[in-house]
Amino acid sequence: MVAGGSAAVVSMLTIALPALLVWVASAESTVEWTRALSVGSNIWLLANGVPLGSGQATISLMPWLLTAIPLGVAIIAVRRVLVQLDDEKPRRFETRGGPGRDVANMAVAFVASYAAVGLLVALATSGHPLHASALGSVLGTAVIGAMAVLAAVALELRGDIGSVAPGLSRVLKARLPVNLRRAIRPGLVGAFAVFGAGLVLTLGVIVAHRDRIGQLYDTLGGDPVGISVLTLGQLLALPNVALWAASWMAGPGFVFGQGTSITWSHSHLGLLPLIPGLGALPDPGTLPAGLWLVVLVPVAAGVLVGWRAVRSVARLSSWQVKARVAAAACVVAALTLTLASALAGGSLGAARLSVVGAPSLVFGAAVFGELLLGAAVAVLVSHLRAARR
Repeated sequence: MVAGGSAAVVSMLTIALPALLVWVASAESTVEWTRALSVGSNIWLLANGVPLGSGQATISLMPWLLTAIPLGVAIIAVRRVLVQLDDEKPRRFETRGGPGRDVANMAVAFVASYAAVGLLVALATSGHPLHASALGSVLGTAVIGAMAVLAAVALELRGDIGSVAPGLSRVLKARLPVNLRRAIRPGLVGAFAVFGAGLVLTLGVIVAHRDRIGQLYDTLGGDPVGISVLTLGQLLALPNVALWAASWMAGPGFVFGQGTSITWSHSHLGLLPLIPGLGALPDPGTLPAGLWLVVLVPVAAGVLVGWRAVRSVARLSSWQVKARVAAAACVVAALTLTLASALAGGSLGAARLSVVGAPSLVFGAAVFGELLLGAAVAVLVSHLRAARR
């Protein structure tokens, strides 16, 4: 419980104190220091996936790099507890209550105390313009705490579930098809490949439009502290934008506000907030022909998935077995990207900015078909090579 509470407080201070320092350094600040600290604390809640409210506006877009701070601190705290637990219990986490009972008790205590800090922060800032609901704060911080526990256990035990829950391990091995177990790693590799391609595209577009982005910075003016904070805020959302770019490559595109859409063929933009990074978006209108060829990128990722899937089975296995593993890997990759896309979007305000991100389900369906096409090519080539031998 101490570890959970301290992890929450440390990560909150890591985010909230810089906000307070910005208030001190900014010559144009017109609010009290308590308001600045409240904003920083609410940003910590946002990093934990808690939607924030301000009047009629809702902010739910969770910058992934910002979320990495509380998640990373929590993982470190859980791993320290696991090490101490292992030292004190030579029976490797076993008690009379069954294998893994100690770890389960630790997880409940850690998540409960972590979520309690989230609730206290929400209650302490409830009267301020930027605030979060008590229920949302408990749920959001509890999810991050639970993710930290799962990640720490996986890292500490190197994926050996049987060390903590042998019963669960036996059930998974008995119920989970062997082809699906073999497909997990190739599928995750494919998902990371598509995400990486979106990140490369995002960085390339930013570099190509650096002059226009610089002009928007000049238009904003402002003091160096404010400009630095704005730049940092945009960088924290870079992984989110990378997933939107991946959706654009796959075909569905993405939106930045209601009534907007950016796809292979056109860019339909309305009024946008004065955020310099938005200068990288294409000009409104019809886009150059031939951009649909970017779909070859997720297809190439599918080839990688198929190749890794083929390597996960015996060389003399039939092509049907290889095809089933490759198809399962494509399902794993598509589901991973669908979930990631859902978490990468959200709301940035009211009215037009209430919808930002990629259409997750359509993106997942499109990328599944493209990955499957590439994987089929890899399986076919593997079968032909085996037949010649």
